[in-house]
Amino acid sequence: METKKVEWQLVILVCSIIIIMVMGVRQSLGLFLEPITNFMNSGKEFFSFAIGVQAIIWGLVTFFLGILIDKFGPQKVLAFGIISFASGIFLMSNPTSELTLFSATTLMGFGLGGAGMATMVSIAGKVAPVNKRSLAMGLVAAAASFGQFAVVLPTMWMNKAFGWETSLIVLASVVIGLLIFLPLLNSTNNKSNSAQDFGNSLQQTIMFSLREKNYILLISGFFVCGFHVTFIALHLPADLISKGISSEIAGWSLAIIGVTNIIGTLGFGWLGGKVKKPMPLSIIYLLRSVTITIFVLSPPSPFIALLFGAVIGILWLATVPMTNAIILSFIGPKYLATLSGICFICHQLGAVLGAWLGGRFFDEYGSYENMWWLSVALGIIAFLLTVTVKEEPFSVNSEIKQPS
Repeated sequence: METKKVEWQLVILVCSIIIIMVMGVRQSLGLFLEPITNFMNSGKEFFSFAIGVQAIIWGLVTFFLGILIDKFGPQKVLAFGIISFASGIFLMSNPTSELTLFSATTLMGFGLGGAGMATMVSIAGKVAPVNKRSLAMGLVAAAASFGQFAVVLPTMWMNKAFGWETSLIVLASVVIGLLIFLPLLNSTNNKSNSAQDFGNSLQQTIMFSLREKNYILLISGFFVCGFHVTFIALHLPADLISKGISSEIAGWSLAIIGVTNIIGTLGFGWLGGKVKKPMPLSIIYLLRSVTITIFVLSPPSPFIALLFGAVIGILWLATVPMTNAIILSFIGPKYLATLSGICFICHQLGAVLGAWLGGRFFDEYGSYENMWWLSVALGIIAFLLTVTVKEEPFSVNSEIKQPS
């Protein structure tokens, strides 16, 4: 029994190490918005749209690779993700054409699908004991938060000291080095016993899930989460700089999100263990709207910029483990990666709009104010949708054929 306990803890450790770097780099892309658009002599909309393409590829690939994880286990999927992500970062270091940039973001989208947040959290939920699942998913989500802090600040320094091109090459090299940790996952076994039973049950599960009102409400709210975090992560530095805030403060505002998000992820995770999870999840969406409203109405200053980063960070990725935990209550761990993948597609559809519309609105109106107010409205809608979710097993569970 003790050996099994050590095994799941080791998997969580490996997932945490990988996610620190992968999500740290992903959340640092806002630092490259200005230099890459200047290098390519293009508006912000083009780079934003490329990141939007990355987001939807990320979501779609997460779903299909989630099916493979459910059937074959995580090791090969993670290797594919790490190699693809590193290749995309390296290609982005020399965006000589629009095709080059789109190729880079496409590769990064595939990489994030194989080694990104949703994949890692679902792996954590599958390998941990039943009474440790919320803790395991919360720890991996907290690691992703720490990655934003741990990677943004060194990247900001490298951009100034060596140039943004060198920064991307260094980041790509560190990411590819993550492959050395994958042999530690050899003992992980999440494989289905029967391919035929797996296929039949998977199709039934997806079909029944998309009929369930609670699942639809949950993933609709998660759409707004994708809109919020992608818009803010990509455009907050540019927004602050356009208001006269220094690039250093803008970078710190983005980095501090990663620090306070650890507090939010663990705090809301604890709260989710005490009450029904849809309530704190819906409150996160509402508090985002309140926080953004105060930020927009406040006079721009370094203090306001840093305070906004600190507060929004508390509300940042706390949605992810809580959403996955609710999905667990719907259907159990067997197809968690698959159903989380469907949910994540909705998240990434929101991410596409958040990334692209941010650039579009800035190029059209010269500011991000309309995007901030749209974010407020969507947060209120997400609150109204999520607060009505009931955390209970799907009514069709008894009809789904479980593999032997």
